[in-house]
Amino acid sequence: MTRPVRLLVLLLALAAPLWGAESAPLRVMMESGSQPFSFINEQGRTDGFAVALCKKVAADQGLRIEFDLRPWQEVYAEFQQGRGDVLGLIAWSEERAQQMDFSVPYEKLIGGLYRHRGGPELRTVADLAGKRVAVIKSALTDEFARRQNWQAQIRPFETFEECLWAVEKGECDALLGMQIVTEYQIRLLKLNNIVRSELSFPDISYNLCFAVQPGNKALLAKINQGLLNLRLNREHEILHEKWLGPLEPQKLRWRDLQRFLPPLTVIFIAVLGALLWQRRLLQRVSSQARAIKENEERLQLVFEGSQDGFWDWDVASGRILRSPRWAGMLGYTLDEIDHGRETFLGRIHPDDLPGVVAGEKLMAEGQDHFAREFRMRAKSGEWKWILDRGKVVARDPTTGKPLRITGTHTDVTDRKQAEEAADRLEQKMQETQKLESLGVLAGGIAHDFNNLLSVMLGNASLARLEAAETPANAARLDSIITAANRAADLCRQLLAYAGKASFSLTRLNLNELITDTTRLLELSISKQAQLEFALTPVLPPIEADASQLRQIIMNLVINASEAIGDQNAAIIRLTTTVVTLPLPGPANPGALTELAPGAYVLMEISDTGCGMPPEVLARIFDPFFSTKFTGRGLGLAAVLGIVRTHGGALRVFSTAGKGSTFRIYLPVSQAQTQHPFLAV
Repeated sequence: MTRPVRLLVLLLALAAPLWGAESAPLRVMMESGSQPFSFINEQGRTDGFAVALCKKVAADQGLRIEFDLRPWQEVYAEFQQGRGDVLGLIAWSEERAQQMDFSVPYEKLIGGLYRHRGGPELRTVADLAGKRVAVIKSALTDEFARRQNWQAQIRPFETFEECLWAVEKGECDALLGMQIVTEYQIRLLKLNNIVRSELSFPDISYNLCFAVQPGNKALLAKINQGLLNLRLNREHEILHEKWLGPLEPQKLRWRDLQRFLPPLTVIFIAVLGALLWQRRLLQRVSSQARAIKENEERLQLVFEGSQDGFWDWDVASGRILRSPRWAGMLGYTLDEIDHGRETFLGRIHPDDLPGVVAGEKLMAEGQDHFAREFRMRAKSGEWKWILDRGKVVARDPTTGKPLRITGTHTDVTDRKQAEEAADRLEQKMQETQKLESLGVLAGGIAHDFNNLLSVMLGNASLARLEAAETPANAARLDSIITAANRAADLCRQLLAYAGKASFSLTRLNLNELITDTTRLLELSISKQAQLEFALTPVLPPIEADASQLRQIIMNLVINASEAIGDQNAAIIRLTTTVVTLPLPGPANPGALTELAPGAYVLMEISDTGCGMPPEVLARIFDPFFSTKFTGRGLGLAAVLGIVRTHGGALRVFSTAGKGSTFRIYLPVSQAQTQHPFLAV
């Protein structure tokens, strides 16, 4: 590459950053019927070498362009009147250079002579004597041929296509035309009888350029830079080979560059100054960018170390930016969570949502810092406990409303679960301590009171025998004996609740016990209730006191009947089955956690009665607690004592208005023989 060419490349490269894209599309005007350079193809689109080259230059320089292809006389006249931005297919001349500014040439056309394949060879000018030579009327080739002393017959035609067909058909011996255009038309028209002769005419030549309106140096510089870049990256060569054939190397001459040196020198000086200023600015920006990056890295390390998720809420737009850790807490990626506020609120537990909304209202009223805990639904469907802490970092100076709020999310699910487990354990311990205290008290009172009742009953029975002849005294003694027997029953209930009742354990089948008690059950329930049985046909035996279990069944069925009241078509259902503990799935809550793993017979007594609210359900096993009237005895407290004495567990499910269900788990018998058993 010559020194002038290298200088041009350097100047154009330095000038490139100063030119910006045009705000509106540039109007590029070209001749419509100049194949293969510019024409309208069969699809009605602009096409040709010059059109494709112009598009490449525009893409390289970031220019927006639109094409206007019409006859040459129209586009040339309008461009001279200043109506277009670029004239895309024009030959340079001294006269035209006074009216417009030209780019560097992108193609040079040279004249050539083409003959009929079957005609004589044309190697020298002397061979043209007497030959019929076709030219385009009033074209450059016509004017050139008539000035020569060839002694040939010059035959002008209106179009170049007519010239070609005249030679193809043998009506003319040769034609004079521009080499690239002629060879393209021969291929396009598929002519077989026209070949190129050895004569060429370099004097018939002109350079094709792009022209811009005079004074538009910035646009001209971009076009020149684009043409240069296309030559350097071989795009020009590819287009040339596609439309015109292989590119012949051409040298860029010094005189072609001289007219561009003055404006490029000014641009070079301006660009050099701008680059020096830009270098200082870039150094300062680079230093600030490094500091910002270091701060961001430190902040990121802090968040990663704390396992907290970060969020930044633009209140005005509703957009929330979140860190990957924020999404990871819920099992998502950032791409799976949009930036809207509604999506965040939609994942909050319904019971916790009012508190979150109330907290946002406090921030709108002036509160700056906040910290709250709530549950959010994870991708797996489970609820995660989140500690949300934040601060209002920007407010509207006129209204005081928050504009930007930032904060962190911390997953505190493990802590909350540990606290809940501790609360349940504490509640269980308190319940156990209460039951143990009541059991000790009840057992002691029942034991001593039962001894006194034994004495009272014995003496009353003796006095009854002595007073048999006195009816009034006998009736009074009968009342004393009846009351004492009821007090003895109450003592037995107290001992059962305390786990100190005396009873005999035998191997029995629970289905048979329920069947034997059916008649008593039918007489005990309300007339509006219907008794249903769903007993598993084959049950393993259990070790239990039959009378105590019969008391449990009777008590629970009578309670169910009273819960039904006057309700019509009510159902009391008794069900038996065999289960294996622990049950599959989550850990068994409540009383089942006390039972050892193994097989258990399950008896379930359910009703469709009034059910119990939570506050009543929490107290049903308290001694002498009743929602009906006082003086009903131990009731369910005694039932619980009997079940525990048998090594089982009792669970209750109830919803107000939907009935109650009592489930009693009794261990399957492991013994082979019956034997008496005293629980102490």
